[in-house]
Amino acid sequence: MTSDSLSSTARDVHRDVPAASPSSSRHVSLALSGGNALGAYEAGAYEALHEAGCVVNRVSGASIGSVNAAILAGNPPQRRIEKLREFWQQAATWSPFAAGQAGGRLRDVFNKLQAMQTLMTGRPGMFAPRPSGFLSLLPGTPPDVGLFDGRPLLATLSRVVDFELLNQAALPLVIGCVDLESGEPVYFDSRRQRIEAKHLLASTAFLPGFPPVEIDGRLLGDPGMLCNLPLDPLLGEPPSGEHLCFAIDLFDVRGGRPFSMDTALERVQDIAFASQSLRTIDAFRREYRLRHLLAQQMGLTRKALAADRPDQAPLPQETPEGETTVVLLAYRPPAHEVSAKSLEFSSASIEERWNAGRDDMRAALAALEAGRATTRDPGFSFYDSRRAVPRPASAGNIPAPHPA
Repeated sequence: MTSDSLSSTARDVHRDVPAASPSSSRHVSLALSGGNALGAYEAGAYEALHEAGCVVNRVSGASIGSVNAAILAGNPPQRRIEKLREFWQQAATWSPFAAGQAGGRLRDVFNKLQAMQTLMTGRPGMFAPRPSGFLSLLPGTPPDVGLFDGRPLLATLSRVVDFELLNQAALPLVIGCVDLESGEPVYFDSRRQRIEAKHLLASTAFLPGFPPVEIDGRLLGDPGMLCNLPLDPLLGEPPSGEHLCFAIDLFDVRGGRPFSMDTALERVQDIAFASQSLRTIDAFRREYRLRHLLAQQMGLTRKALAADRPDQAPLPQETPEGETTVVLLAYRPPAHEVSAKSLEFSSASIEERWNAGRDDMRAALAALEAGRATTRDPGFSFYDSRRAVPRPASAGNIPAPHPA
């Protein structure tokens, strides 16, 4: 992917997207999920937010989402798109196809070969094969816990993230991990502790692809199978007043019927990761509804007690005021994506994902401005901005007809 191809995404942003759609009086947060090569979608989504004038007040990330989030928190606003672009340009590999070019069976085969190449050679500046890990698969060889070495990412992070700025917490950052012994989620908050590159290595250490990282006596890894979209730290402690949370998922729980081994693997992967996000959002919807109703009841009780016992101290108000709005976006892959899409770094696919994130966020902002909420509950509104277009079959993925 060339600089011109990604630079053009900034020039053609729809200027009619209302800059005031996320009101300046709202606290705006952004949650970024894991998904390796799919993370370019998050970069494009943020570009649309930036061009719309939306100021993010807090960001959380898991796996590749933690890297994108660190780039945002570790750069001033005017340099964030530039640094995101630099990171994803380095990650991309050459492709004979242009972004948006279907290519039929050839594109399907090429994407599979690209994913296989990643398995064999890794990605420069991100990760490299770990010979001891691959050898450990053979009988009689020493054991190991990772197939790849994530340390090449350290040099890349030093170029695209200013950790001194990040730890000033002008844009507070939360990094998600999982404790591999207890199975509990672990969050690192730049407002409470210093975040370094090792925290990002831990968040991206998805077993058995990457070895875990020990931090403060805890063995940590990628939280993908537990909380791939880290909403808990953003919604679990909501700020007082209005709260707008953009949740960006790199997997979509919805999809077509599987008709091959590849599409079956893709469906299993999508459901495993994306269903977490929907359950979490629904749980918070129920919680916020109860909290809001409780606050209303407490208000009535407080008034009654004040009238009956004016000398008694008022009851504490523990529930936050205002409404929380969650906007969910999810990457919906085109037909030529393969089950190993998270390992497919071709420049055409990276650019397509970036553009899809930008376009989906534009549509989400328009829906937000128009007030087209999917559901409204007391204290909680949900905008499901996932694309509803059914996935078409490509020439490389069309199931063979049954014989007559």
